Amino acid sequence: MSIAVSARVAPSRRLRAGLLSFALLQFAAAFSVGILLPERVAGAAFCAAFFLLAALCSLHGWAGATKTHRIDVSGTGAIGLTVQQEVGADPLASAATVVTLLPATLIWPSMLLLHLAEEGGARHIVPVLRDSLSPSEYRALRVAIGTLSGREERAATTIEIL
Repeated sequence: MSIAVSARVAPSRRLRAGLLSFALLQFAAAFSVGILLPERVAGAAFCAAFFLLAALCSLHGWAGATKTHRIDVSGTGAIGLTVQQEVGADPLASAATVVTLLPATLIWPSMLLLHLAEEGGARHIVPVLRDSLSPSEYRALRVAIGTLSGREERAATTIEIL
């Protein structure tokens, strides 16, 4: 059985909607604590500042989640990663960076959290949710990554949840 897979991972709409919703909730909490109820909360300005910081971090994640990745797994188990910076940009380049699968990779039924490292030491964390791929591509990628992570050198530290 061949584990060769090529998948174009688009940004997850659910992840982006969740990040935006969380940011809006944090803004609402900051407004409630800082403006509406400052006398009922001890250290209201301090709490509001933390809520605003959480909202800004969530908005940064929401705005930065627009990269499209192409993951190529060869029949021998080599993984290639190509990153497209903007969704509306030209098609992905054909030159992929060869990466290795790190032991911190998580495999869940509805999500893959790929921890990848380049030869130069740069690390990439690529979340792959079910809505990022077609169902058949997601299943094929999950099987390929599960096969690669199940090899002897990674079996003890990679977590797979069935």
